[in-house]
Amino acid sequence: MPGIDFLMCPRCGERLADPTEGREASCPGCEAVFGFRAGAMDFVDPLTLEEFARLQRDVYDGKVSSARMSDYANPDDVRRHLEYCVDIATAHHTLQPSWLGMRCREVTDSLDPRPGERLLDVGCSTGIMLAVMSAVYGTHGVGIDFSGAAVSTAASCNPYGNRFFSADALRLPFADGAFDMAMSYGVIEHVSDHEAMVSEMARVLRPGGRLLIYTTCRRDRWTWHWWQRVTSRGRYDLGVDNQAGHERENFLEPEELAGLLAGAGLVRVETLVVHTLYTLMFDEVFPGLFARLLGSPGLFRAVRAALETADALPSGLGYGNEFLATAWKEG
Repeated sequence: MPGIDFLMCPRCGERLADPTEGREASCPGCEAVFGFRAGAMDFVDPLTLEEFARLQRDVYDGKVSSARMSDYANPDDVRRHLEYCVDIATAHHTLQPSWLGMRCREVTDSLDPRPGERLLDVGCSTGIMLAVMSAVYGTHGVGIDFSGAAVSTAASCNPYGNRFFSADALRLPFADGAFDMAMSYGVIEHVSDHEAMVSEMARVLRPGGRLLIYTTCRRDRWTWHWWQRVTSRGRYDLGVDNQAGHERENFLEPEELAGLLAGAGLVRVETLVVHTLYTLMFDEVFPGLFARLLGSPGLFRAVRAALETADALPSGLGYGNEFLATAWKEG
């Protein structure tokens, strides 16, 4: 991937020179020094992180136990999963081996990613989505995550030469207009300031740039998770893990996020609810079935039609366990 010529000090906004690999960078404006943590440039300022954000970072870095611990500690497992996802994505019309991954591919196609475009992933985790995007669309990826463990694993499992940094989604270390596209999967529901994250993602888009956000939906009535909570009398609250940052009151509804995107100056804003009842059951109760069905196109089309017909009424009313939002920057 080409050198990073658009790094910016997240404290004062001064441009930073592309640092030599493994060496710290100094800001000529405020003299802040950014070193390496877990093998990647670290722009996270612990002093600016709120207490809850620091707790989440410790969870994802393995310093605090949680039911939702990510398997960053085993790069070999991450690498195998990455290769599997890339194989499925390049052979079939999907971004992940799931019904949700198929819907994400269709929405992403509407943004027309092009070879050589610069793509930012805010909250990239282990970099699997950036690898898939590079394989499918030929994009050059840059990923940020405030978990040093995730970024370290992403950098070590990186077949497409994408670049990774530790950074805060509310203070992106990149210059205005640096990216052709920006995406974020399952992150905005974890941050304390939704508006600030959207504003930062919009800021780093060039004129004509595109944005995609996938997030958990607060309006989840009639979904599979909702039924599980109802039948267990609230004891089985899937999608909520306070330590890992899934707090229900911090979830958004499509209209709320659409308003934030419009408020950040973005246009052509669209939202799509996904994963209502049967489609969510399909992905969670029968993991791996989606990939097997891909080998039988006729059967796959029949199953898809049945699932979407069964979910048509609640989905049409705007109920979903998650939703996707897309927008464009004028220019």
